[in-house]
Amino acid sequence: MTSLFEQWSPVTRDLGLIRCSLDQVVEAHLAWAGEHDLKLERTMVQGSLGEKLKALLPLCNAKTRSLYLPTETGWTVFLQNGIQGSDPAFNMMQLSLRLDVLAMRVCVTPPEARYRGVIWEVFGSEALGGTRFGRRRSIAALNDGGRWVFEESGTRYPFERTERYEAKRKRDRFTAEMLADYLSHFGLPEPGDGLLGPAVHHPAVLLERENASGLPEFSLEEVKKGVPWDG
Repeated sequence: MTSLFEQWSPVTRDLGLIRCSLDQVVEAHLAWAGEHDLKLERTMVQGSLGEKLKALLPLCNAKTRSLYLPTETGWTVFLQNGIQGSDPAFNMMQLSLRLDVLAMRVCVTPPEARYRGVIWEVFGSEALGGTRFGRRRSIAALNDGGRWVFEESGTRYPFERTERYEAKRKRDRFTAEMLADYLSHFGLPEPGDGLLGPAVHHPAVLLERENASGLPEFSLEEVKKGVPWDG
């Protein structure tokens, strides 16, 4: 049976995680938006995980909707309504610095994706081992337009399986299985329906802004069929 996280790709294949309570993260997001004159509408979203994910619709390259979901691990999940994924890096970096906590970008493309990849980015203040710009660690193995590349930056964690970074094939240097192992050291399960744990029954928070750019909006089905890129 296909999981909801699989069904909601590409939205869920590239998500954010921040080590802070949902309420604190949302308040920090709203404060940051207010400082930049961005008007956001806040809505509590009840129901099943599927109903919460539907709150992101329609999908748009402007990424006008952000969804925060609590977990039982002390981390909060961040998703946006982008047509190529949630694109969480900027938000996670800004929020990690504002709240002085660790945050992550976690990206795992499905096997059928045209350009596959596994990406892990960790953000944090200098007190948490990051740079003054909030970057702590980055590892990626991905198909970059038909050519596999492997990239890493930042200080390695002691638990990293660094011998794998020397694998002959670049795609084997950082895999979904390795990412799941790395996340376990932060008390996190691998990305999927089980990521939220029992907190899946708790309310989520949707932050929405006007699509002032006028960029077209699409259903999940249209995005999966490639409609935004037709013609």
